[in-house]
Amino acid sequence: MQYPNSERRIKMPRFTRKTAAGLCFGAMVGLSLLLPTNYLTEDAGPALDVNGKINGVPVVSVKGVKTYPTSTKLYMTTVSAWGSADGGVPGISALAALFSKDRQLIPVRAMYPKELSASQVNTQNLELMRYSQDAAAVVAAETAGLPVSMDVTVAGTSARFPSGKYLRKGDIIRAVGTDAKNMRQVRSHYALTAFLRTVAPRTEIFLRVRRGKDTLTFSFPTLPYSAGGLAPHPGSLLGVEVRMENVKLPVRVKYAVEGIGGPSAGNMFTLGIYDRLTAGSLGGNRRIAGTGTVSWNGDIGPIGGIEHKMRGAARAGARHFLAPAENCPETIGYEPEGMGVWAVRSVDESIAAVKAIAAGDTSGLRTCRQTVRGGHG
Repeated sequence: MQYPNSERRIKMPRFTRKTAAGLCFGAMVGLSLLLPTNYLTEDAGPALDVNGKINGVPVVSVKGVKTYPTSTKLYMTTVSAWGSADGGVPGISALAALFSKDRQLIPVRAMYPKELSASQVNTQNLELMRYSQDAAAVVAAETAGLPVSMDVTVAGTSARFPSGKYLRKGDIIRAVGTDAKNMRQVRSHYALTAFLRTVAPRTEIFLRVRRGKDTLTFSFPTLPYSAGGLAPHPGSLLGVEVRMENVKLPVRVKYAVEGIGGPSAGNMFTLGIYDRLTAGSLGGNRRIAGTGTVSWNGDIGPIGGIEHKMRGAARAGARHFLAPAENCPETIGYEPEGMGVWAVRSVDESIAAVKAIAAGDTSGLRTCRQTVRGGHG
């Protein structure tokens, strides 16, 4: 019996060297897309209201003194990163980043030195976050007029500077002034810097220090800040490195921020704490975002990924963004539509900017574009 199609011949495709080479190439390309690269990718991360809550827990809680309610939303901004110091993202992720207008592709070694592991980088970032949180609490409390005290101790000197001829490592700075008979007490790094901002470079000043059991007074001229830059500092420098010891703070500040490292939230942490410590809403009912490190003397420093942070701020509904002045060139061309990007150099300038935004009069603030051009708004 003959079955239908039982004699049909089945034709097999020809398997040539060219076909084999193509298959091998395709397999290699597919494998390369799965293997790690030497690149990281970055994109906008979440924006968190430091005056708000996460799962019912305040992002920043302040206790120990009277606090005040606020309706201002102050957003700390973040960057979402993929890859680590130990290895980059898979090839397929790197390829996708090349075709994304928002995601950025960065060489691993441009971000992390080869001698640091991912674990070491994470530890370092957590330490920087703690430093930022400590500095924010101290600067906010002092700016709000609360009693803050610490030992401002000389950590290093240089023989190249006039101060290096007199000061020694371990000296505790107790008082400073332009007149030996009328000196002001130094209770914090912020107070010392506030005085020096009023003093022109190369002004003869008097400094009282505690050295062991002795109290000594020296006089020497101050130094100018480095010339140029987008964030010129008023006043002058002592020409010594300092560290803060025996810090006494009347408030207790707790942060409910997990999985975020680095020091870049310092500026917004400081504003949030200051807002809680002062009556009224610092920024009215506005949504204001920003970034920037904060030093114990109140200076705002530069950070990375500001173009992503502005985009994250816009997603959260913020129409104003506080940017460290030194980061201003990196904001040009990345400003979200309708967002005011304001340059700040210190916590005092950040507070003034938030108040101006609340009042609806930003004519006295500098935009980043004006800062880059050398102008002032």
